[in-house]
Amino acid sequence: MSSTTKTMKLIAAAAAATAVLAGATACGSNGKKVSGDITGAQSTAPNPTASTASAPARPTQAPGAPAINLPSDYSVDIQFKPGNDATKQAAADGLAYALRAFNEAEAAGDINHPAMVFAYTGAAGAYMNQAIAQLNSHNQTISGSDRYYALTIDTKDPKTVVAAYCEDQSKAYAKDKATGKVLTTTPSLNDYTDWTTGLTLSDKGVWQVSTTQAEKGSTRCQSAAG
Repeated sequence: MSSTTKTMKLIAAAAAATAVLAGATACGSNGKKVSGDITGAQSTAPNPTASTASAPARPTQAPGAPAINLPSDYSVDIQFKPGNDATKQAAADGLAYALRAFNEAEAAGDINHPAMVFAYTGAAGAYMNQAIAQLNSHNQTISGSDRYYALTIDTKDPKTVVAAYCEDQSKAYAKDKATGKVLTTTPSLNDYTDWTTGLTLSDKGVWQVSTTQAEKGSTRCQSAAG
């Protein structure tokens, strides 16, 4: 993909490139390498009210979770299959909701949407805010579609997991707010990002994203895209 027209969607946040993870999630435990390109917009967010085509097979909203509304020209396809383990399934649902929550905040240009506050905590929330700030600085929003797949979850303890998954942004673009022009790009290896995310179970029983890191230009994720 072209780096200029998709800059805000991929958000290569140089300032955050070396300060990605915090806490006890030990995201290096499953062998991920962190590149200098940390893509904030990758952490897109799934919408429980999305169309049938983009909705996961089971609910991704915890009780009391705020509703999420994505733009009509943006969709999220989450293909997570964590298996039959109840903890992993619940954490996967929490992650799916968090991804949709971020997409909603990104589209609106506001990190303080209720779903973001519900789904993110610690270093992850501050990191995502950088992506939104960069979009706002270019007067851009998001358009197209985003896909998440190849999920694996490593349970550290009953309240801590590390999730690794892939993102395909080959059909996700930035859009100029003033003109409405979608800044389409040519698909490339940079469309594929390998994510490692820490989630913690809150006192209210909500799986929240607490840390996140990314390796953009992932050949593993390109191969797994099918």
